[in-house]
Amino acid sequence: MTYNTNWLIFLWDVFICSLSSYGGPEAHYGVFSSVLVNKKKYITEESLVEMIGLYSLVPGPGSTQTITAIGYHVGGPILAFLTFLVWALPAIIIMSVFGILVSFSSNSEFIENILRYLPAIAISFIFYAAISLTKKVIKLKFHFFIYLIMFVISYFLVPISLWFVPILLVVSGLITYLKYKEETPTIEKVNIKTPWWILICIVLIAIISEIMNPIINHSALNIFTSFYRYGYSVIGGGQIVIPLMITDLVESQSLITLNDFLSGYAIDQAIPGPLFSFAAFVGSRSFVGSSFAFFYGILSAFSIFLPGILLVYLIYPIWKKFRHIEFFKKFLIGVSITAAALILSTGIRQTIQLDMIWQNILILLIGLLLLHSKRIPGYVVVIVAMILGFII
Repeated sequence: MTYNTNWLIFLWDVFICSLSSYGGPEAHYGVFSSVLVNKKKYITEESLVEMIGLYSLVPGPGSTQTITAIGYHVGGPILAFLTFLVWALPAIIIMSVFGILVSFSSNSEFIENILRYLPAIAISFIFYAAISLTKKVIKLKFHFFIYLIMFVISYFLVPISLWFVPILLVVSGLITYLKYKEETPTIEKVNIKTPWWILICIVLIAIISEIMNPIINHSALNIFTSFYRYGYSVIGGGQIVIPLMITDLVESQSLITLNDFLSGYAIDQAIPGPLFSFAAFVGSRSFVGSSFAFFYGILSAFSIFLPGILLVYLIYPIWKKFRHIEFFKKFLIGVSITAAALILSTGIRQTIQLDMIWQNILILLIGLLLLHSKRIPGYVVVIVAMILGFII
């Protein structure tokens, strides 16, 4: 189902989300909730929560997949692709340019001042998402019980391994399904043309690139193979792919120094948009002496995004068809509850790790209040925080 939505207006709102999204997927969900749900009502909070939960179960960048799926929901497969481009391309271009032109210094006073309060603002977005989604999913005492249990478990286990994220989502989905199983004793038959060819394409691309890479031995194919591999093998987003990149690109292939790698990763935390855009920095920096360095940055980014975006085209039609089937609805209840609990636990962990000076706490609280008021756009909150960091 699509809506009579002006695509240019929608894509402009996606662009606003891209420029306002700092701090990783949990904070991104707060921006999506603020702009695309509460302000513009392109999608319901319930649908957003379901998408967050489902795309947390599959490889790829969760927030990028979620906003791409929203584009699919609003205008179909073409708008979904355009949504991905508008969301990711600004960060990809910026990081590609940084990889070529900028020498980073952790001692730069100007950069430090500008970025001073962005971590606090990012956490305010995380808490905003957690509060909004929690109010939506908690409807019964049983829901609150699951929410509380999953919050406690995720708080302690997720820092150990991000693989606990999909495990907890599936477990909670099964719990709610079994709880309400008597209400849905039969499973309805659904006729759906599942585009399984997409999954076959993902696998074939991986196999062919891995086979051809040592034979052709070209830089472009090598970059594509490496970053495509990261894209289909990582569940958990940008943070978990970093150690894989260090092992492969820094230690094994020696394409980039560890100092340059870590410098780029530091600045990526301050660039709005998806964290996978870091691949663009690594690609361009690895070939900084080549006239094709910028091209390698763009290629690296699109290679790492490709598997996850293809999975959107596989999963969205399934979600759209099955979400109204009773047994699947019960499963999604549990997934949604745990997704909200995971975001809250992330916000609390990030707050504890924040430099606990009074300015940070004040900025966090003010940012949360402004977002909750729904009167101030998220990007304005971010810009004000950057100005305050420079002034104070």
